[in-house]
Amino acid sequence: MRRVLQSALFLLTATHASAQSVTGAATALDADTVNIGGTRVLLYGIESVEAGQPCVIDGQVWDCYPAALRALETLVSLSEVTCDFVGEPDRFRRVLGVCHVAGKSINLELVATGWAVAKRNETEEYVPAEEAARAEGLGLWQSSFLNPTEFRESQGIFIDRQIVRPRPTPQ
Repeated sequence: MRRVLQSALFLLTATHASAQSVTGAATALDADTVNIGGTRVLLYGIESVEAGQPCVIDGQVWDCYPAALRALETLVSLSEVTCDFVGEPDRFRRVLGVCHVAGKSINLELVATGWAVAKRNETEEYVPAEEAARAEGLGLWQSSFLNPTEFRESQGIFIDRQIVRPRPTPQ
């Protein structure tokens, strides 16, 4: 009975518009990852600070991760979220995606408000927004911090996101 109820709840809260997107109520799993009906979506083209990653303001350590996480939680709470996938799921069953809520790109909004940085090895699309946020000292840019990729490497965490392109269909 519990499985039946879980399945019904999933169908009510998340609909797969196609194999290339997911729509529904979202929860923030991390400062740059959302969950919609069991589908974990890493926000394509951006990344944010990791849990435990320090930021520094005027020589004082600031635990900036909760603020970055809250920025994403606030965005996904506005309305139903749609994420369009970029590539196929990785070996951890995560997919990269561009997500929208209430007519806004969540990816762009996080970078423009300073709570995420552009991930240049995926796309240059968010670089202008990052530069503007940095110039204005918004979000994370009110502090100094390691780029999230550099922080993970400094902690011995060498798992990076990857775009897994679909295999061409034989003709």
